[in-house]
Amino acid sequence: MSIRLLFRLATVSMVCISILCPSEGLATDNNAVNATITYGADDNPHKLSETFKPEEAVNFIKGDFKLRTQLFKKLYVHARVTKTLYDDDPRADRFYGNAKLTLRDRFRLSGEKFKYKVSAGYRFNDKTFVSKRTGLVGTYAGQSIADRYDSDQQNYFAELIYIQNSIFEYGASYEQRDKAYEQLDIPGLSNLDYSHQKFTAGLEYKASDLGRFFMNGSFKQREYVDRRGRDLEDGNQIVGTDLLYNYATLNMGYIYRPNNDVRWRYTYNYEERRDTVTGYYNATSGYLAMSAIHRISDYQYLRARVKYSKFSLVNQIEINPETLEDDASEKQGVTAMLGYEWILATLFDTNLAVYVELEHSNFSNSDPFYTHEKSSASLGIRWSAF
Repeated sequence: MSIRLLFRLATVSMVCISILCPSEGLATDNNAVNATITYGADDNPHKLSETFKPEEAVNFIKGDFKLRTQLFKKLYVHARVTKTLYDDDPRADRFYGNAKLTLRDRFRLSGEKFKYKVSAGYRFNDKTFVSKRTGLVGTYAGQSIADRYDSDQQNYFAELIYIQNSIFEYGASYEQRDKAYEQLDIPGLSNLDYSHQKFTAGLEYKASDLGRFFMNGSFKQREYVDRRGRDLEDGNQIVGTDLLYNYATLNMGYIYRPNNDVRWRYTYNYEERRDTVTGYYNATSGYLAMSAIHRISDYQYLRARVKYSKFSLVNQIEINPETLEDDASEKQGVTAMLGYEWILATLFDTNLAVYVELEHSNFSNSDPFYTHEKSSASLGIRWSAF
């Protein structure tokens, strides 16, 4: 029996609860249990160009269940299951889940303060692949690749932080990821499975009681299990090569909390990717993001987020459209979200809340098939406890 099947069987009860009751909570984020049911409309669930996007918005219902509990003071369990169903386009249905076990604590060594975190996690994602060049379920060599990007993933993480004083903290972490995609027995189709290792080092500086800066840099190496590099002349696969990426990333930002009711977060991220075979997949990417949470009253919250992101391939060449579906495509654009949550009732350690969320994104691309605009609106009810 596969890991994915075992996980799904173990979380059937969670799914049942979530369908009765998907976005991250505002007032209820810190509760041990969050169950949400959402009804909404999405005018472009597959992020297709204007040529293929639906003429009318597609209605959906989304059930989301999150569990967080603490064991033995130092051990934490997190789990989440999300199921989304679309009325008129079942291709857009999605089933997602994850579970994580974390050990964290503080200690002293030679009078110095430290804290650490070690975790292991698993996640799966199940969604139909729809081609941006046809607006139909993806095909390769005349065969369906609807399950092309279904995946299972295992993560292992360790972090150590040195607390110099109340102002400075320094940390380092290591992450191991193994990701396996659905295997389709189609000659010539790349295997997307990979494993990667990531090393990160950074610091946090508490500038005042109102805000703090953070900055970290990381190096990541991603090795594909059975995928070829491509030549720069025409993008053909090079026999006998093994694709390997090296990533270098800078991440920095500022968290500002002028009072107990308002929280702002500003983030800048820049990353360079290098393909060690020919440089065909070399790329740069980055984003600027700003988010805010405002507590209007004891029972009402506003949430907003704006993010500009860009992904650029260094070596742009004309390649076979069939292979472009496997490769990342250049893009740049903006995503904006506005949400409102109102806690209707509280009883003992439980909350019942209603929320409204509006989201819009607009991305441009030199390839018109990858230019898209998307808007969605949703209304949800969330129950949280403990």
